[in-house]
Amino acid sequence: MMMQSLCETCRNVREVRTARSRFLLCELSVTNAAYPKYPPQPVARCDGYQNKDGSTQAKPDDPPGKRP
Repeated sequence: MMMQSLCETCRNVREVRTARSRFLLCELSVTNAAYPKYPPQPVARCDGYQNKDGSTQAKPDDPPGKRP
């Protein structure tokens, strides 16, 4: 089983679907080249992570999706 990615709960992600695939586009990549447009999954740590509910960056040792 694959670990859940931080991207799944990030407010900066946009899901892009095709007939056969699903990609997670990082919208931070539009304004900051330090963020890959389509980061390899799963992402376990990201300085730009913001939970969809508005909370801030998860601590590096927190499981993905856990709010600080």
